[in-house]
Amino acid sequence: MKKYLRIIFLKNLKCWLIIIASFVIFGICNSFLKVNTVEDNYINRPGVDEYDTEIEIEVEGLLDKPQRIEIPITKRTYSKDEAKEAIKKGLEEILLTLPGENSSLQNITTDLNLTNEISDLGLSVKWDFGESELIDILGNVHNENLKENINLDIEVDLSYETYEESYIIPITVCPKILSNDERLLKGLIDKIAIVDKESIQKDGYTLPDTYDGKSLIYHYGEAFNFNIIPIMGTVIAILLYLQEKEKERRSTEKRKRELMKDYPDIVSKLIVFIGAGLSVRQSWESIVIDYENECKENNERRYAYEEMVKALAKLKTGIYENTVYKDFGRSCALRQYMKLASLLEQNRRNGLANLHSLLSMESQSAWDERINLARREGEELNTKLLLPLFMMLLIVMMIIIVPALLIFY
Repeated sequence: MKKYLRIIFLKNLKCWLIIIASFVIFGICNSFLKVNTVEDNYINRPGVDEYDTEIEIEVEGLLDKPQRIEIPITKRTYSKDEAKEAIKKGLEEILLTLPGENSSLQNITTDLNLTNEISDLGLSVKWDFGESELIDILGNVHNENLKENINLDIEVDLSYETYEESYIIPITVCPKILSNDERLLKGLIDKIAIVDKESIQKDGYTLPDTYDGKSLIYHYGEAFNFNIIPIMGTVIAILLYLQEKEKERRSTEKRKRELMKDYPDIVSKLIVFIGAGLSVRQSWESIVIDYENECKENNERRYAYEEMVKALAKLKTGIYENTVYKDFGRSCALRQYMKLASLLEQNRRNGLANLHSLLSMESQSAWDERINLARREGEELNTKLLLPLFMMLLIVMMIIIVPALLIFY
């Protein structure tokens, strides 16, 4: 009995898996996508750091049928005592973050970390630095030329709705601590500034040749670096060379594929003409004539038939057929054409009685190779289509996922 039940279970394993998966999906959807219900007729307000909103609810009992209505939900506001407490917490947070990378407010050497709001408390923040030019409205400290410590009072206003409180924060701005390199640069700039002021009534001034015992050479900042020209030329030349090589490779690959596609047709036509009683040369000439007539209609040139045209031109000049067929196989440079040229050459030399049957076997083999070539081209095409397919899949997933995430948000 157990064995019988086990066989039934295994035979219907796919169905069981589908059932289990459906329950799992149902549980996920029920957990994350369930409709919100109003419990105990109580509506939760947004927090003080959020925004006013509206929700759609369904009312039963008011009319004969349930009615859907939109109701406003205004965010919660502080009481006066809560506002004072929030502002007190906001001030403590400001005192912690205001120094930024400085060690303390009594040793300000780098920029301050200002904030315009404390979002988690719902507070707005305004700053007033007075008439001092040491600190701008972004909190940047300009102490490059400062010689001694300067005490400043910063006024900060913390407000919630209409309730507002102001505080004074004392700070000390210290001279900027310069490294040796910065000190040298600043000293040179100061020296040039002195020279500029001393020669204010002249057409120009001369930059110092030396500073701190070092010889100086000046360049305009916008001057073009001509050293890049030979590098760019070399890179462009290499890229052009690689482009030509890639073109040659693609052209060779295209010629090879076209020769392989035309080979079964050429062998089949030879079989037809030879079977009709024509000689190999006459069959060759008939194929070329048909090709030239087609070219006049559609103006499409094919590599294999062009080689046959050249071979026929050699035959008409009196060159031996054996030599012409051998040169034809070498010009095509493919194993199949070399084999065909060998068969035609042997027929011309030894008079093969079974040439027709040999060509029939070669035709069957050629059509098999052409089918394999078409299959490979189809696989390559499928590979090239993978990237667009993945991009389309990504777009579809974003179309599905983004609205769901927005609903959760």
